[in-house]
Amino acid sequence: MLSGKSLLNHVAGGVLAVSLVAPALSYGWTSSSSSSSSSGEWKCEGGSLLVNVDGTYTDGSSAVTEELWNSIGTGYSYSYFQSAYSDAAKILCSNTADAKTNQMRVSTTQTVGLISQRAAGTVRALRGPRNTANLLDGQLTGMAAGGSAAKTGLWANFDHTRADDRAAGSDTKLNNFVLGGDHKLTDKLAVGASVSYQDSTLSVASTDFDSTAWTVAPYAAYLINDNMSADFVAGYTWLKNKQPGGTSYDTNRYFVASNLNAFTTNLDKWEVGGHTGFMFVKDKVDGVGGAEKNDISFLQAKTGIETSYFATKSVQPYLNMDYEQDLVYEADQSTYDDTGFVTGMGVRVDMPANLLGDLHLSKTYGRRNFDQDSITANVRMNF
Repeated sequence: MLSGKSLLNHVAGGVLAVSLVAPALSYGWTSSSSSSSSSGEWKCEGGSLLVNVDGTYTDGSSAVTEELWNSIGTGYSYSYFQSAYSDAAKILCSNTADAKTNQMRVSTTQTVGLISQRAAGTVRALRGPRNTANLLDGQLTGMAAGGSAAKTGLWANFDHTRADDRAAGSDTKLNNFVLGGDHKLTDKLAVGASVSYQDSTLSVASTDFDSTAWTVAPYAAYLINDNMSADFVAGYTWLKNKQPGGTSYDTNRYFVASNLNAFTTNLDKWEVGGHTGFMFVKDKVDGVGGAEKNDISFLQAKTGIETSYFATKSVQPYLNMDYEQDLVYEADQSTYDDTGFVTGMGVRVDMPANLLGDLHLSKTYGRRNFDQDSITANVRMNF
């Protein structure tokens, strides 16, 4: 990190990469008659910063020798140039493919996860009254129970997540705002839709990369039997990514997610549930900085368990744990940690005026050089 350096050092990486490296390569390798009109462009490849010199992209850090650099007479030392170029790679390329995969996973799992939770929650609308905790059943995480007149619910979610990627030297702060609603069509089927807004800031080498995203996602839940259900979510996200210096590019994201859920009955005040499912994401990323458009795919499978207890007729604390396995990703398999655990704790509260609340804290464990913490709040009205 560059917190101890001056502002000049903070931005020198990007400036030197474009204004010094390209001319240096042209000076050392091309004749005076060669065109250098394309110099100054750059692209990222495998986390490396490549500078365009006369139509050819070259890694200037390894191509420029100390002798060549000193002969240019820029006034900067060769070691300073190497350090600045390394900083430029971190800033302009977000460091590595591993870092990009982590960013994609965090952004997607938070948005899709929130919607999937609400989709799974609608199952309580289909189960009907149970022998225990009848007052709360179907209200805390989904629509009103089958024995109630309420068939429709509106809900709102807020999530704040912070992720620390120590290998990439990056820190991500992310906020999600989600609005949705669902309706019970039959005794076994409920459908809904949601719209969400996400803003995030990725900090690398004291430089911020901001992005905003809008997501539209319909969902459905189906009751298989008294102890099993399935839910499905599909959606589209439009992301606007802003780079330092005013450069921006768009990403179009498509995703699907599905879960098979199981739950117990007749355990007095206790309730135990489990789930297994998958999430597939495909990003279509616009070209920026001379790079071509590209597609990025991500596939994750997970399984988990939740245990809750009805402390009172209106309060239900719970604990949960999920195991995640990333099956398709862009990172280097030898360095990227593709498995992890997500643990959480929370409390659901039945409130007046048909309002239902849920506050949840979660933390990621087991991924090498990577930490993630989230706080999520949900409120719902049934009618």
